[in-house]
Amino acid sequence: MLTLLLTVVLSGTAPASVEGWAGKACPAPTKEPDSNVEFKAGLEARATCLKKAMNQAIDRVLLPLRKKDATAFKQWMGLQADYNRWMADACAAVEEANWVDLASGERSMGTGYGGTEQECLQRQYAWRGFYADAWARGDGKALSAALEAYAQQAPKAQERLRQYQAQAQAAAAQAPAQVEQSDTPSQKLSREDWKAYNGRLERAASAPKALAERQCALVPKASPSCAESFRASLVTQLDFSNALGASGGP
Repeated sequence: MLTLLLTVVLSGTAPASVEGWAGKACPAPTKEPDSNVEFKAGLEARATCLKKAMNQAIDRVLLPLRKKDATAFKQWMGLQADYNRWMADACAAVEEANWVDLASGERSMGTGYGGTEQECLQRQYAWRGFYADAWARGDGKALSAALEAYAQQAPKAQERLRQYQAQAQAAAAQAPAQVEQSDTPSQKLSREDWKAYNGRLERAASAPKALAERQCALVPKASPSCAESFRASLVTQLDFSNALGASGGP
Protein backbone atom coordinates (compact mmCIF):
# COMPACT_ATOMS: atom_id res chain seq x y z
CA MET A 1 0.00 0.00 0.00
CA LEU A 2 2.80 2.44 0.85
CA THR A 3 4.46 1.79 -2.49
CA LEU A 4 1.18 2.58 -4.22
CA LEU A 5 0.98 5.86 -2.32
CA LEU A 6 4.45 6.80 -3.50
CA THR A 7 3.36 6.37 -7.10
CA VAL A 8 0.22 8.49 -6.83
CA VAL A 9 1.58 11.54 -5.02
CA LEU A 10 1.40 13.57 -8.21
CA SER A 11 -1.85 12.19 -9.55
CA GLY A 12 -4.18 14.33 -7.47
CA THR A 13 -3.43 17.48 -9.43
CA ALA A 14 -0.80 16.81 -12.09
CA PRO A 15 -1.76 16.43 -15.76
CA ALA A 16 -0.82 13.10 -17.31
CA SER A 17 1.99 14.75 -19.26
CA VAL A 18 3.58 16.09 -16.07
CA GLU A 19 3.17 12.72 -14.34
CA GLY A 20 4.81 11.06 -17.33
CA TRP A 21 7.76 13.44 -17.22
CA ALA A 22 8.21 12.86 -13.49
CA GLY A 23 7.91 9.09 -13.84
CA LYS A 24 10.57 9.03 -16.52
CA ALA A 25 12.92 11.36 -14.65
CA CYS A 26 12.45 9.72 -11.24
CA PRO A 27 10.67 6.35 -11.28
CA ALA A 28 8.80 5.54 -8.09
CA PRO A 29 10.40 2.80 -5.97
CA THR A 30 9.11 -0.72 -6.49
CA LYS A 31 9.99 -2.07 -3.04
CA GLU A 32 7.27 -1.61 -0.45
CA PRO A 33 8.53 0.32 2.60
CA ASP A 34 8.67 -1.65 5.83
CA SER A 35 7.78 1.30 8.03
CA ASN A 36 6.55 4.87 8.12
CA VAL A 37 10.17 5.98 8.46
CA GLU A 38 11.08 4.23 5.20
CA PHE A 39 7.97 5.61 3.54
CA LYS A 40 8.90 9.18 4.45
CA ALA A 41 12.49 8.57 3.38
CA GLY A 42 11.16 7.42 0.01
CA LEU A 43 9.11 10.58 -0.36
CA GLU A 44 12.12 12.74 0.43
CA ALA A 45 14.38 10.78 -1.93
CA ARG A 46 11.97 11.19 -4.83
CA ALA A 47 11.53 14.89 -4.09
CA THR A 48 15.32 15.26 -4.14
CA CYS A 49 15.49 13.40 -7.45
CA LEU A 50 12.77 15.59 -8.99
CA LYS A 51 14.51 18.74 -7.78
CA LYS A 52 17.69 17.60 -9.53
CA ALA A 53 15.74 16.80 -12.71
CA MET A 54 14.05 20.20 -12.51
CA ASN A 55 17.39 21.99 -12.21
CA GLN A 56 18.77 20.06 -15.17
CA ALA A 57 15.76 21.08 -17.27
CA ILE A 58 16.17 24.71 -16.22
CA ASP A 59 19.84 24.56 -17.20
CA ARG A 60 18.76 23.58 -20.72
CA VAL A 61 16.85 26.86 -20.83
CA LEU A 62 19.54 28.98 -19.21
CA LEU A 63 22.69 27.85 -20.99
CA PRO A 64 21.64 29.05 -24.48
CA LEU A 65 20.42 32.34 -22.98
CA ARG A 66 23.76 33.00 -21.31
CA LYS A 67 25.37 33.29 -24.74
CA LYS A 68 22.68 35.06 -26.73
CA ASP A 69 20.48 37.06 -24.31
CA ALA A 70 22.16 38.20 -21.10
CA THR A 71 19.10 40.16 -19.97
CA ALA A 72 16.74 37.20 -20.29
CA PHE A 73 19.34 34.99 -18.60
CA LYS A 74 19.45 37.28 -15.55
CA GLN A 75 15.66 37.51 -15.46
CA TRP A 76 15.29 33.72 -15.54
CA MET A 77 17.92 33.34 -12.81
CA GLY A 78 16.22 35.87 -10.56
CA LEU A 79 12.80 34.39 -11.20
CA GLN A 80 13.95 30.87 -10.39
CA ALA A 81 15.60 31.97 -7.15
CA ASP A 82 12.33 33.53 -5.97
CA TYR A 83 10.37 30.55 -7.31
CA ASN A 84 12.52 28.19 -5.23
CA ARG A 85 11.94 30.26 -2.10
CA TRP A 86 8.20 30.27 -2.72
CA MET A 87 8.05 26.49 -3.23
CA ALA A 88 9.84 25.88 0.06
CA ASP A 89 7.68 28.38 1.95
CA ALA A 90 4.38 27.26 0.41
CA CYS A 91 4.95 23.54 0.90
CA ALA A 92 5.99 24.13 4.50
CA ALA A 93 2.71 26.03 4.97
CA VAL A 94 0.71 23.09 3.60
CA GLU A 95 2.55 20.74 5.99
CA GLU A 96 1.98 22.94 9.03
CA ALA A 97 -1.72 23.23 8.25
CA ASN A 98 -2.11 19.51 8.93
CA TRP A 99 -0.81 19.97 12.47
CA VAL A 100 -2.67 23.10 13.55
CA ASP A 101 -6.15 22.62 15.00
CA LEU A 102 -8.09 25.74 14.07
CA ALA A 103 -10.84 24.93 16.55
CA SER A 104 -8.60 24.65 19.62
CA GLY A 105 -5.82 26.94 18.42
CA GLU A 106 -3.21 24.27 19.16
CA ARG A 107 -0.30 22.91 17.15
CA SER A 108 0.61 19.24 17.54
CA MET A 109 3.33 16.94 16.23
CA GLY A 110 3.51 13.31 15.15
CA THR A 111 5.53 10.68 13.31
CA GLY A 112 3.93 11.62 10.00
CA TYR A 113 5.35 15.14 10.11
CA GLY A 114 7.10 16.13 6.89
CA GLY A 115 5.36 13.74 4.52
CA THR A 116 2.86 16.26 3.16
CA GLU A 117 5.64 18.79 2.56
CA GLN A 118 7.62 16.28 0.50
CA GLU A 119 4.52 15.38 -1.53
CA CYS A 120 3.93 19.08 -2.22
CA LEU A 121 7.55 19.57 -3.27
CA GLN A 122 7.31 16.60 -5.62
CA ARG A 123 4.32 18.19 -7.35
CA GLN A 124 6.01 21.57 -7.65
CA TYR A 125 9.36 20.22 -8.85
CA ALA A 126 7.63 18.02 -11.42
CA TRP A 127 5.62 20.89 -12.86
CA ARG A 128 8.55 23.29 -12.96
CA GLY A 129 10.79 20.65 -14.50
CA PHE A 130 8.20 19.75 -17.12
CA TYR A 131 7.68 23.44 -17.91
CA ALA A 132 11.39 24.10 -18.38
CA ASP A 133 11.88 20.93 -20.41
CA ALA A 134 9.02 21.79 -22.77
CA TRP A 135 10.28 25.38 -23.04
CA ALA A 136 13.78 24.19 -23.96
CA ARG A 137 12.30 21.92 -26.65
CA GLY A 138 9.99 24.64 -27.95
CA ASP A 139 6.93 22.50 -27.22
CA GLY A 140 4.32 25.20 -26.70
CA LYS A 141 1.44 22.79 -27.28
CA ALA A 142 2.51 20.61 -24.36
CA LEU A 143 2.69 23.65 -22.10
CA SER A 144 -0.71 24.93 -23.20
CA ALA A 145 -2.34 21.54 -22.60
CA ALA A 146 -0.82 21.22 -19.13
CA LEU A 147 -1.83 24.76 -18.17
CA GLU A 148 -5.38 24.08 -19.31
CA ALA A 149 -5.51 20.91 -17.22
CA TYR A 150 -4.39 22.81 -14.13
CA ALA A 151 -6.86 25.61 -14.86
CA GLN A 152 -9.77 23.17 -14.69
CA GLN A 153 -8.86 22.34 -11.09
CA ALA A 154 -7.99 25.88 -10.04
CA PRO A 155 -11.39 27.18 -8.83
CA LYS A 156 -11.82 24.46 -6.20
CA ALA A 157 -8.20 24.72 -5.04
CA GLN A 158 -8.40 28.50 -4.77
CA GLU A 159 -11.65 28.28 -2.82
CA ARG A 160 -10.13 25.79 -0.37
CA LEU A 161 -7.16 28.10 0.13
CA ARG A 162 -9.47 31.08 0.68
CA GLN A 163 -11.55 29.13 3.20
CA TYR A 164 -8.51 27.95 5.09
CA GLN A 165 -7.05 31.45 5.28
CA ALA A 166 -10.36 32.81 6.58
CA GLN A 167 -10.58 30.12 9.25
CA ALA A 168 -6.97 30.65 10.30
CA GLN A 169 -7.54 34.38 10.63
CA ALA A 170 -10.64 33.73 12.74
CA ALA A 171 -8.63 31.40 14.99
CA ALA A 172 -5.90 34.03 15.35
CA ALA A 173 -8.46 36.59 16.50
CA GLN A 174 -9.33 34.31 19.44
CA ALA A 175 -5.74 33.57 20.45
CA PRO A 176 -4.33 34.65 23.82
CA ALA A 177 -1.58 37.24 23.95
CA GLN A 178 0.70 34.83 25.81
CA VAL A 179 0.71 31.09 26.40
CA GLU A 180 2.50 28.76 28.79
CA GLN A 181 4.91 26.28 27.29
CA SER A 182 3.50 22.76 27.23
CA ASP A 183 5.29 19.51 28.08
CA THR A 184 3.01 17.62 25.69
CA PRO A 185 3.19 17.36 21.87
CA SER A 186 0.38 19.95 21.67
CA GLN A 187 1.07 23.64 22.15
CA LYS A 188 -1.40 26.51 22.25
CA LEU A 189 -0.52 29.23 19.74
CA SER A 190 -0.18 32.84 20.88
CA ARG A 191 -1.11 35.91 18.87
CA GLU A 192 2.50 36.26 17.74
CA ASP A 193 2.56 32.60 16.69
CA TRP A 194 -0.57 33.15 14.63
CA LYS A 195 0.88 36.29 13.09
CA ALA A 196 3.84 34.31 11.75
CA TYR A 197 1.60 31.41 10.73
CA ASN A 198 -0.85 33.56 8.79
CA GLY A 199 1.99 35.59 7.31
CA ARG A 200 3.40 32.48 5.68
CA LEU A 201 -0.06 31.50 4.44
CA GLU A 202 -0.43 34.92 2.84
CA ARG A 203 2.95 34.61 1.11
CA ALA A 204 1.98 31.17 -0.17
CA ALA A 205 -1.28 32.54 -1.56
CA SER A 206 -0.10 35.86 -2.98
CA ALA A 207 3.38 35.18 -4.40
CA PRO A 208 2.17 33.14 -7.43
CA LYS A 209 0.71 36.28 -9.02
CA ALA A 210 4.08 38.05 -9.21
CA LEU A 211 5.90 34.86 -10.20
CA ALA A 212 3.42 34.29 -13.02
CA GLU A 213 3.73 37.85 -14.30
CA ARG A 214 7.52 37.57 -14.37
CA GLN A 215 7.39 34.18 -16.10
CA CYS A 216 4.98 35.40 -18.75
CA ALA A 217 7.11 38.49 -19.38
CA LEU A 218 9.72 36.02 -20.66
CA VAL A 219 7.28 34.17 -22.93
CA PRO A 220 7.52 35.30 -26.57
CA LYS A 221 4.14 36.61 -27.72
CA ALA A 222 2.44 35.58 -24.48
CA SER A 223 -1.35 35.43 -24.55
CA PRO A 224 -3.37 37.85 -22.39
CA SER A 225 -4.33 34.91 -20.16
CA CYS A 226 -0.75 33.70 -19.66
CA ALA A 227 -0.20 35.15 -16.18
CA GLU A 228 -3.54 34.00 -14.80
CA SER A 229 -3.09 30.50 -16.24
CA PHE A 230 0.39 30.15 -14.79
CA ARG A 231 -0.69 31.52 -11.41
CA ALA A 232 -3.50 28.97 -11.33
CA SER A 233 -1.05 26.14 -12.04
CA LEU A 234 0.89 27.02 -8.89
CA VAL A 235 -2.03 27.56 -6.53
CA THR A 236 -3.80 24.40 -7.73
CA GLN A 237 -1.00 22.31 -6.25
CA LEU A 238 -1.37 23.77 -2.74
CA ASP A 239 -3.75 21.23 -1.26
CA PHE A 240 -5.43 22.33 1.98
CA SER A 241 -8.27 19.80 1.74
CA ASN A 242 -6.92 17.60 4.55
CA ALA A 243 -6.46 20.57 6.85
CA LEU A 244 -9.97 21.81 6.15
CA GLY A 245 -11.40 18.37 6.79
CA ALA A 246 -9.59 18.11 10.11
CA SER A 247 -10.93 21.55 11.06
CA GLY A 248 -14.50 20.83 10.15
CA GLY A 249 -14.32 22.35 6.68
CA PRO A 250 -15.86 20.88 3.50
